[in-house]
Amino acid sequence: MARSNLSNWVWQPVHHVLIAAYPILFLLSINLGEVDPREAFVPTVASIGIAIALFFVLHLVGLPARRSALVVSVLAVVFFMFGHVAGALEPMGLTGWPLLAGWLVAGVVLIGVVLVVPGDLRAPTGLLNIVSGILVAFALASVAEHVLTEPDLWVGGQQVAAAGSEATPPPPRDGAQPRDIYYLMVEDYGAPRNLIEHLDVPDDGIYDWLADAGFTVLRDTRSNYGRTPLSVASSMNMIYLDELAAEMGPDEPSHRPLDRMVRNAEVVSFLKDRGYSYVLLGSQYYLTDNSEMADVNPIFAQTSDFLAVLSESTILPSIANLLGAEDELSDRRRVYDAAVWGLDTFPELVELPGPKFVFLHLYLPHPPWVVGEDGEYVTREADEERSWTERYRSQWSFVRGQMKALIEGLLDGPEETRPIIIYTTDEGPNPRGMPEVEGNIDWSNATDEQLDLKLSIFTAYHLPGVSDDCLYPGMSSVNTFRLVFNLYFDAGLPLLADRNYIHRDRSHPYDLTDVTDRLSAESAGSDTPRTCDS
Repeated sequence: MARSNLSNWVWQPVHHVLIAAYPILFLLSINLGEVDPREAFVPTVASIGIAIALFFVLHLVGLPARRSALVVSVLAVVFFMFGHVAGALEPMGLTGWPLLAGWLVAGVVLIGVVLVVPGDLRAPTGLLNIVSGILVAFALASVAEHVLTEPDLWVGGQQVAAAGSEATPPPPRDGAQPRDIYYLMVEDYGAPRNLIEHLDVPDDGIYDWLADAGFTVLRDTRSNYGRTPLSVASSMNMIYLDELAAEMGPDEPSHRPLDRMVRNAEVVSFLKDRGYSYVLLGSQYYLTDNSEMADVNPIFAQTSDFLAVLSESTILPSIANLLGAEDELSDRRRVYDAAVWGLDTFPELVELPGPKFVFLHLYLPHPPWVVGEDGEYVTREADEERSWTERYRSQWSFVRGQMKALIEGLLDGPEETRPIIIYTTDEGPNPRGMPEVEGNIDWSNATDEQLDLKLSIFTAYHLPGVSDDCLYPGMSSVNTFRLVFNLYFDAGLPLLADRNYIHRDRSHPYDLTDVTDRLSAESAGSDTPRTCDS
């Protein structure tokens, strides 16, 4: 009897539900290191619900159950798998509307076969039930293993020990209100030396302009880490990540401990204890989109990277293109809209009362290359007509112009109220020709030149009312706020030795290697901690 019941179940159509869920669960399973599993819940339930509803509609209009289920499964495959197929065929030159038309015709033909083929379709139903059940089981097993074995989120305790730190700020030297602090971070900007030598991007005078505006510009300094979550977690907590890496282990893929460090940063705690409000203006990027510590936190409407990637894998963006919507539903458009939204929103935050700490994270000039030199949106089709150098030059030119205008607005006031401004980047651009492992950059096999390009950055400091003698050419990001807090709050934080690390690959963020000695002498790190008193 048990065997008979099992046999009967195998022939009952359930594959349409499993196939509707599988693409979402699979995408989640291969991105567990950077995605909260809860993000997949709503799209999975919605996809299953739509599949069930379509099944019942087809069945109610007279189509037998097995045929109804097969039609729904075909529709799910056509909808969810087109992006993957298009990506696989792109190197062969199969792109655009011919590929989309061929895909849709294949789907229609397959549905026609389902409708006219004779028989009760028990065999294909049973086969699809078994195959889809196995696929979903494997994906769920990966998710379950990750959820059950993921380590506790690392907080780090008291991450820095500020000498004489107090709950209220010391009296300002000039008797005025403490100055606002702006941390302006653009993505993958790079040092001017590397931009010119490796990327053929000319110096258009922005660094000289910053110097004339009262900034001290470190034109060729270094990021301590070569990936945004690592770099921002380090700079916003003023520490190296050795302790975190040792606790997580080299094979831990989850980025959530780094995410927690950024959202609960020691820099923010330090300033809030001294009467500052925290204003966070991130981007669509999950790491800086929101923080529970923020007092003011405008959030872009579409912040889920998981949903964006899921949408990109479906047929929707291609249909939007076919209808003349110019990839309105693509992640490219989301990146562009988020950047424009952030730049438009920033002036409103400047008007907020102080003292305030404002963290602007602009997800440009990081790829994809979506912005023209004049700020116009560049479609995927138009982008394919440009050379690699043209992409870099146009997007970076736009960013430089926008940041110059933004900084001019911050400096438009009397000297005694001008803010502290730190204008920097998290890391340099990804070099071309990087080795890969499982589709991700393999930094463990990068050349010295590639590491130098990735870790070389610039930082510009506007430090009104204090001496900038403590700044030195190779001062790295881990010391940025240590120095600022020493100068303005008498924090007594020792500057750390300037070291540079690379992670193995995206799936191994805590497998870190010190590469300081492999980098060029242009902005070499320092083995000797420095002191910088106010």
